[in-house]
Amino acid sequence: MLSGEKVSSEDSSSSLVTHTLRNNPMCTCGSPASLRISNTPRNPGRSFFGCSKYNSQGLPHYNYFKWADNDSGHEREKELVKIEINSLRNEEELQKTKAEFQFQQIAKELRRREEEVR
Repeated sequence: MLSGEKVSSEDSSSSLVTHTLRNNPMCTCGSPASLRISNTPRNPGRSFFGCSKYNSQGLPHYNYFKWADNDSGHEREKELVKIEINSLRNEEELQKTKAEFQFQQIAKELRRREEEVR
C-alpha cells in the first residue's frame, strides 16, 4: 500500500465494485478479494483488489491489497512507445508521398514545357 493512503470501503477513498470475478485473488484470510475503485487524489479511478472483510473487524489479516492493473505503468509505457513508432512511420510515409507528388508535378510541368517548345 502506498504511504498514507487509505483504501477502506468504509471511507471515501475507495468504492466497492459489487461483482466479483472468478479469477479474483484470495486474501490471506481465505476470502476472495473484492475489486474496488480508488478515489484518492493520487490514484483516482484506479482499480485494486482488497479483502472483502477489510476493516469490517479491524483485524490485521484482512489487509490484502493489490492493484488490479499492477503492470499498468509498464503497459502504458509500452503502448506510448507503440503509438510514437506508428506516428513516426506515418510521418515518414506522409513525407514520401509529398515528395512523390512534388516529383510528379515537376515531371508533368517539364513535359508540358517540352510540348510547348516543339
